[in-house]
Amino acid sequence: MMPDKDEQLFENFYVARQPIFDNSGAIWGYELLYRNGQNQQVASITNQDLATLSVATCGFALSQSYSDQTKKICINFTENLILQGAPNGLPPTVTVIEVLEDIKPTQELSDKLLELKQAGYLIAIDDYVGGYNQKKLLSIADIVKVDILSKTTQEIDEIFLGLEGIKALKLAEKVDNRETLEYLRPLGCNLYQGYFFAKPVNLRGRRLKSIEISKLRILKDLEAPELNEDSINKIIMSDPGITYRLLRMLNSAAFGFSVKITSVIHAIRLIGIFRVKYWLRMVVLSDIMEKNKTSELYIMALNRGRLLEELAQIDQKKSFNPDTMFLFGMLSLLDVMLEIPMNEIIDQVPLQDELKSGYFDPQSIFGKYLQLVIAIENADSVSINKLCQEIGVGQRNVALASNRSTAWTNAMYNNLPRKNNKD
Repeated sequence: MMPDKDEQLFENFYVARQPIFDNSGAIWGYELLYRNGQNQQVASITNQDLATLSVATCGFALSQSYSDQTKKICINFTENLILQGAPNGLPPTVTVIEVLEDIKPTQELSDKLLELKQAGYLIAIDDYVGGYNQKKLLSIADIVKVDILSKTTQEIDEIFLGLEGIKALKLAEKVDNRETLEYLRPLGCNLYQGYFFAKPVNLRGRRLKSIEISKLRILKDLEAPELNEDSINKIIMSDPGITYRLLRMLNSAAFGFSVKITSVIHAIRLIGIFRVKYWLRMVVLSDIMEKNKTSELYIMALNRGRLLEELAQIDQKKSFNPDTMFLFGMLSLLDVMLEIPMNEIIDQVPLQDELKSGYFDPQSIFGKYLQLVIAIENADSVSINKLCQEIGVGQRNVALASNRSTAWTNAMYNNLPRKNNKD
C-alpha cells in the first residue's frame, strides 16, 4: 500500500526546536526550525508557504505533546500566510508570530498583525537591523530579534542603542559563546537564542569530581562483553539512588505488573538486561549533569543517541552496532554537561578509540555522523544534503530517523523518574 500524501509530506521534514533562554538561564520558549523546500534534493515541496505551514504545524504538535505547554513557540510566517490568517490555527497563549525581515510593512499587513496581537498573539520582528521598514513595525512588536552573527560590536551597539525606549523584549540570535552572552546583557538584552548550549563551554580550573568518575565507571562496566544478570545487579546495587529509582519506576502503574517488585534481580529478569542497560545509561547521564544545566541538554543528548541508533538500524550496509552508536551520540555532549574539554575526559568515556576520534576529527566517518546530527538540530539543510552524500545515507532515511528519534526521546524523558531528595 502506498503511503498517503500527508504521510509522505511529514516523513520528508526534520522537525527541530531551538531553545530560547532568559537572563536567569531558564527556557523561555522555543523556535521551530524548518526547511524552505526550495531545493528538491533537500525536500520534496517547492511551495514555501505550504512547507512553512506544514512543518510548523507538525513541529507545534510535537512541542505541545512532549514539552511544557506554557513555553512560547516562535514560528516564522510568510506575508501570504499572515494575510490569510494562518496563525489563527494555533493557540494565541503560546504562539509568537515572527515577521520575516524581507516583508514590507504595508497597511494591510500592519492591520492584520494588529488584529492578531489584539487576539493575544505575540509579534516578533525577525533579523532586526534598524531599517526603515522594520522601524515601522516597532509599535506593534512584542519582541525584536537581532541576529548578531558576523556583526561587529559597534554594529551591535548601534542596533541596541536604537531600541532604547522600545518596550518590546530584545532577543539576540546566534549567541555562540559565553563572552557574547555576557556582552549582550548590559545592552538591555532579555532573551537569547543560539548554539551556545549545544557547544562545549570550557571553564578553566575545573576537575572531574569523584562522583562523576564513579558514574562514568558505571557506563564502562555496562559495556563489558561478559555482562550478565549478576554483574548488572551488582552495578545497580552499588548506587542506592539508582536502585530506588528503578524499583519505583517498575512498581508504577505505567508498567502494570501484577506483583510488587522487591529486588533488583527480580526487575532485571522481568524486563531483560537490554532494557535495564538502556535505562541505566539515561539515569547515569541525568546524574552527571550539573544542577544548573537545562534539561534541554539532556533531551538533546538522548536524541543524538537515538537518532544515530536509528540510522545504524536503517543502514545495515555500514554494519555499525546500533547500541554503540546510541552511546556515541548520547555522550557527545558530555563536555558541555561537565564544562570540561572533551580531551580531558575522553579516557573515562566507554567507547573504542575509533568512535572517540569522532569527537575530534570531523572528517572521520563517526565525526561526519556527529556533524550530520548537529546539522539536523540546527535545520541546516545545506549541510544535511552534503553530509548525506558523503556518508552515503539516503535523506528519506535520515528524515524518518529524525522524526522517530524525536518522538522516542520526548516520550522516554517524560517517563524517566527524576532524582529527588531520597536518592
